[in-house]
Amino acid sequence: MLRPYRCPSEFLYSAMTWEIDEEEVRQTLALPAGERAAAFFQLAADWEEAWGLKDSAGWIVSRDSESLPLWPHSAFAEACARGAWEDAAPAAISIDELLEGLLPLLEEDGLRVAVFPAPDDAGTVLSLRELRERLEQELELGSHLSG
Repeated sequence: MLRPYRCPSEFLYSAMTWEIDEEEVRQTLALPAGERAAAFFQLAADWEEAWGLKDSAGWIVSRDSESLPLWPHSAFAEACARGAWEDAAPAAISIDELLEGLLPLLEEDGLRVAVFPAPDDAGTVLSLRELRERLEQELELGSHLSG
């Protein structure tokens, strides 16, 4: 279930996340995977960060889906840090670092991304190309709305 993925230290990032309460976490994690994925792209683009799980060996990768799980907030990642992932802790990565640094490394290893998994749901597993396209689309949409 668990395989560590090492990430170079230059991809470490200081998070800028928002406040969220336990009820919102519970309700959001209960949404269908497609709705959680749509929320991930909007929130990740708005806050320009994503969250994964890391342990002492690096980023956690699911062996079942050969994918790096990503969430829009540390609270969702923390809720999924159980079972094989119980020793992992949420870690943030900026969208720029994700797109320009981590995704090329994942691509070299033939991995995918699991978008917004829940404790009992693997989330939406996407190719790295699909993740990049959807994030860039959401970032472009956000820049048009704010500019």
